[in-house]
Order: sequence, then C-alpha cells, then structure tokens
Amino acid sequence: MTAADVVRNTLIAGFVAVLVGIAAAVVGLDPAHALALGCGVLAVVLVLLVQRSADPLVDAPPPEEDSDASPSAAGSSSVDRLAWSMVEHRTLVRGVVVARVRAVAAHRLAEHGLDPWRGADSPAVESLLGPAAWAVLRPDRDRPVTLRELDTALGALERLPAPEPFGPGTAPTDRTARAG
Repeated sequence: MTAADVVRNTLIAGFVAVLVGIAAAVVGLDPAHALALGCGVLAVVLVLLVQRSADPLVDAPPPEEDSDASPSAAGSSSVDRLAWSMVEHRTLVRGVVVARVRAVAAHRLAEHGLDPWRGADSPAVESLLGPAAWAVLRPDRDRPVTLRELDTALGALERLPAPEPFGPGTAPTDRTARAG
C-alpha cells in the first residue's frame, strides 16, 4: 500500500465519519455522542478500506489489452480474462466453474452409462476417473476447489476412454434385411 492509498483511504473514511456525525447531530443526538459515533464509523470504514486494499489481486481486473498487440497476444489476453474469471482469492476456483465442470462430467459419464448423482455408480465413477478427480466432481462436495484439484479433475475427464458406440455390450441390429 502506497502513501497515496493511505491518504485516500483516510480522506474517504474521514468524509464518511463526518457525514454520519453531522447526521446524528441533526437527528437529535447530543454532540458528545454524535462525535463518538463519528469516530466509531471512522475506525470501521478505515479498517474496511485498508483491508480491501491490502490484497489488490482479489479485486484486480485482468490485464488490459495493448492497442498495438498482435493477434496472438490479443488471443492470450482473452484467455487471461477467462482464467481471471475462474479464480477467486488467488487459489480457489469459483463455484460456477466447478458446477459447469460437474455438468460436463455428468454428460461425459452418461456416455459410459454412469450417473454421478446415483450412489450405486459412485465406485464405478471413482475407478474410471480416479479418487482425486472424483473427490472434486462428487455432487455432494461443499468445500472449495483449488486450481490443482480442478486441473486433476479436468485431466481425468480428458483421459476418459471413448464410449462404446452403442452402449456397453450392445451391437446394432441389421435393419436392412427385410423379413419375407
């Protein structure tokens, strides 16, 4: 945090505190209590502003595109924006991303005749994906997912074998022959 940030945060907190103190005095609070309320608001707002600016990467926008960037650089910038939109607090993946990956996993597993929501299929899904990936993709998981865990799950989904074209153990029937 720079000196300019400290001055800016102090001015904002002071302005809010003065407004609250004046409003309290206008409403009918005696001057001593209005001053105390203003000081309390000053402290709370200052703490909130300092805490917010202490970790700038949490709310930082993705890097800006250069106007003279090459097409490959512009493409990587859109990938950077996508990556920034997936992550919160530097190490955790947003819940909406995890939900989307779970939906894709459910679709891919359905091609193999498995349903992650069906408890009886859990052992088969775990043996197909691996325990680390299944720990991320389980529908009953409530704890946050790290980037490493998401990478493991996506890798397992990419390595899924191709499903049998007509389902497990079935073969197409010859419909060209006519019974005669």
